[in-house]
Order: sequence, then C-alpha cells, then structure tokens
Amino acid sequence: MRGSQRTVLALTLTVSVHALAADVSVYSNTLVGGRPDVVDGQVKTVVPLYQLVGVRAKNIELRGFDDLGVAVDAWGGLTLPNSPSGVAAGDVNLAFIEGRAFKKRLKLRLGRQFVVGGVARAMFFDGLSAEYKSQMGLGLSAFTGIPVDRRFSNFIAGDFVVGTRAFFAPTMTTEVGASFIHMLQRGQMSRQDAGLDGRWTPIRSLTIAGAFIWSIADMRMAEFDIGPRWMPSDNFEVSANYRRTAPDLFLPRNSIFTVFADTSRDDAGGSVMWQPKKWLNLFADARVLWLNGQPGFDASGRVQLRPFRSPLTTLTAQYRRLQVPSSNGFHQARLAARHVLPSGFGLAVDLETYALDQPVRGQTLSFAMSATATYTISKQWFIGATLFAATTPTFESRYEAVAKLTWLFPNEGHL
Repeated sequence: MRGSQRTVLALTLTVSVHALAADVSVYSNTLVGGRPDVVDGQVKTVVPLYQLVGVRAKNIELRGFDDLGVAVDAWGGLTLPNSPSGVAAGDVNLAFIEGRAFKKRLKLRLGRQFVVGGVARAMFFDGLSAEYKSQMGLGLSAFTGIPVDRRFSNFIAGDFVVGTRAFFAPTMTTEVGASFIHMLQRGQMSRQDAGLDGRWTPIRSLTIAGAFIWSIADMRMAEFDIGPRWMPSDNFEVSANYRRTAPDLFLPRNSIFTVFADTSRDDAGGSVMWQPKKWLNLFADARVLWLNGQPGFDASGRVQLRPFRSPLTTLTAQYRRLQVPSSNGFHQARLAARHVLPSGFGLAVDLETYALDQPVRGQTLSFAMSATATYTISKQWFIGATLFAATTPTFESRYEAVAKLTWLFPNEGHL
C-alpha cells in the first residue's frame, strides 16, 4: 500500500476514534467466482475471491467544524490456485476526511478522492481539495495532490496535479464556471487545460448546458459540447446535443497510445424518452458521427415493460446499430427479464447477441447469456449467484460463475 494511503487511513481511524458522536454505516461484499483459465500452460478452473469493504461516518462532533465525515472504500482479491509468484491484488478506492465550516460554506477534503467538473473531467488523486461558496452564489474550488489510477497505482517521482474552478451559481438550476488544470507525470507535462462550462434554465421545462475545453499545451480545442434538454412533463423528455472532441487529448501527452488515437471526433443527434403508461417506457437515441472527417452513425432503441404494473417485474428489449469509419460496425440485440417475489427471492435472465459487419477469425456472430438468482435475507444480508456463458469470434466459448454475499452494518445509534 502506498505511503499516502497509509497516512490517510491512519487519519480516518484517528478521527473516528476521537469523535464524540457519529452516524456510521458499514458494508461488506464478498464475491467468489469460477471460470476456466490457462494456468502454467494448462486449462484449469480458477476461483477468484474478492472482498470489498466500505465505511461511512457522518455527523462527527469535533470543535471547529459544523460537520465532519469519513469515507473509506477498499478491496482485496486472490485467485486460486495461485501461480508460484502468487496472484493477489488490492487497493484503496476512496479514503478521505471531509469537514465543513463557516456555516457549511467551506468544504475541505483530505485523502484519496474523486474530483469531477470543469476541465478536471473525472479523476482520482491523493491530496487536498477545498471549495467555498458565498451567499451570493460566487464560489471557488481548488485541489492539489498526486494523480492516481483507481487500481494498481504506485507513486512515481514527478507526478503532480493542481486545478481550480471559479463559478457563479445564483440558483440551483443556473451556473457558469471557468476552470484550469496542470498535470505532470514523471516530471513531464501530461495535461494543461483551461475551460468554460455552464447550464441555464430559462424556463422550468428547458435546460441548456455546454462545456468548452482548450488544451494550452497543444494549442487546440480538446472538447466542445452543447445542447438543450426539454422536459414538458414527468413522462416525456427530449434532448439534443453537438459534441466535438479530440480523442488523442484525452490521453496523457507523453503516452505512446496518442499515436493511435483519432485527432477529431464529432457527433450530433438527440434522444427521446416517453412513458405513455406506467407499465411502458420507450427510449430512442440517434446521432451522426464524423471521425477525422469520415461519416458514420449510431442509433439505438429500448422498450421496457412492466406487465403486472409493478416494479417487481421488468421486461426489456434493446437494439443498437453502430457504423464507425475505418472500424468494424455491428448490430446488437438484447432481451432481459427480471422478477422479484414478495418473499425477497429474485430471478433475472439476460440474452445478448452481436452481428459484426466484417468477420473476425471467420465469424461475425457472438452470443452471451447470464442467469442471476438473488435473495434478500434481511435488511442487513443479501446473497446472489450468476451463471454466465458466451461464444464470440475472439474465443470459442467462455463460462463463469459468480456468487455474492453482502452485509450492511445495522446502524441503530451513534458510534
């Protein structure tokens, strides 16, 4: 485990122990699987074991803070039978302390965390973030630390990230912001972007949102996205948007994969969601694509039924057609069904097939199916099992079984 992770975990435990009172929730997920795999040159049945644990504590009473909380999410895994070198892994997904002060207008967070919004897009990092919002709606946020991947991340000298965003949010539905990020990997510039983002609700049923990101390091546009969403009623929604991206700028500038990435991608289209009856939901999405100036399209549709007018039973049918320039397009079809009995026992079946435009290893069709059974023992205990089978052009067949056990800490008071 990285040194920064050990430090954050120690801090979270210290705060939890010395807190006067806290509302605590704990969960534990145990996953056990089984599938054929190649081990030491032979096909054997391997059994991956995964343990996921999480702790949330809020309303911790500590002088100087209006509110204080702790969050930890971690996992560990082991595959049996092990090779001579061992097949084990584990990491900390989240581990941070969050405090609010000055009538909760100032928010501070220390540790491994996830930042979204503005030019930060979505990233994990180890470090400190802060946000302040005034009564007038003016605000400023900033973060700094070490960028990390969600799994198997190790500190490398020269890794660093700093970012900030200024915003004005006079109402809950209207906001405009300007942001900046500077990131280094191994001491070399990985990203340096500036951007604008905003959303505006001129009337209750209409929202217009947009974002613009400019790569300062490459002196060209990295992303532009704009479009309205109209929702005249609770059961009908229409949205449209145009988006232009530079896929190679989504990768670090020092990554070798930028050589293989497209330099421009445009898509324009929209979607419609309509629920004419409580037991019927319809959705359609269609857009035109341009990759490096070459046209293509992506269209999909979904029908969802609740035959007994109850959320306990759901039938779903989906279809998608994708045709991408200089790539293999496909037709996709999916059928799914789910039913939950009042006793807490549930069943789900999922069937999916792809038909490729161009054959791979002489085949164009692939099939996959899964069957899942679940049982809610109580408010704290949940079990489930899934059987999965597939045949695709990339391999003749695949079989896998997974069992899941979930436990939730019965929070009946304060810690």
